[in-house]
Amino acid sequence: MDSKLNIFLATDYSEAVMNAERYAFEISKKTDSDLTIMHVYDTPFSFPLETEEYIKEAERLRKFELRKLKGHCEKLMQSLNIRQNEINWKYVVLEGNIGSEIKKEAEHNRPDFIITGKHNSEEVSFLGISHAWQIIKKSNFPILSIPPSALLTDIKKIVFAAEYREGEISGILSLVKIAKKFDAELVVLHISNHMLAKDFETQLYDKFKADVQAKVPYEKLKLRLVYAEDIAEGLNNFCLSTKADWLVVSHSRSFQFGKSFTKEMSLHSQIPLLVVPDFYMYSSKEPTEAITETLIFKQKDYTPG
Repeated sequence: MDSKLNIFLATDYSEAVMNAERYAFEISKKTDSDLTIMHVYDTPFSFPLETEEYIKEAERLRKFELRKLKGHCEKLMQSLNIRQNEINWKYVVLEGNIGSEIKKEAEHNRPDFIITGKHNSEEVSFLGISHAWQIIKKSNFPILSIPPSALLTDIKKIVFAAEYREGEISGILSLVKIAKKFDAELVVLHISNHMLAKDFETQLYDKFKADVQAKVPYEKLKLRLVYAEDIAEGLNNFCLSTKADWLVVSHSRSFQFGKSFTKEMSLHSQIPLLVVPDFYMYSSKEPTEAITETLIFKQKDYTPG
């Protein structure tokens, strides 16, 4: 496919995100993608806004965070034997709430997906919500959550977990760009736990299958219906038994803090999990200028500040 992927990486320097960082740089090199590395930080001081002292300290902190992120990326690339001019990358520091700031940056630069680390279920923030989940909740863009043990291999099979929702079809259609990039099989899978009568289940599946096949023109598209008592366990078992490389789930943009299947999978998926919002449709619109200040690395013209 001719168009490049535009990939974001969200990092907080934690141990849980280390593998996601490696994954992001390796996949960017492998696919010749554009990569933006983002770090969101808090302002540790509380001077009155817009005072001269506040502005001076805020700028000092911003420059410190930029130097720290640049050095972190360079050290990471060195460990991966990736030369700095082998990939097209830039780095951005943002001040504020991690989910909100990444959402704003994404809306201005329109990534194909945002990569983040997956904290273990017991490894959550003081709010009881992992960083990955904060980003998933607030983003209108696909989020690829990387488990600590996941390795980047040739991506040959992508599994989309379907629930027969109307909003899922546009997300499946958008996945075709990514699947084509890897020449990967795209499997649309529904797991049934026998809650519906078998005949009714079959009718729903047949209708959804016909809709998907009519609207998603991809020769490597397959649809499957599988029965399992526990849906999350059924998904994990299917992915492991078929050697799937990514699992994709869709969520409604209006879901709340309560128990969520998407949240459950974001914590327990054993392979990279791509979360796509309902009714998401990839846009080929050119990125607009970022509203936040960035530094873009260029081998030939970068000068340390």
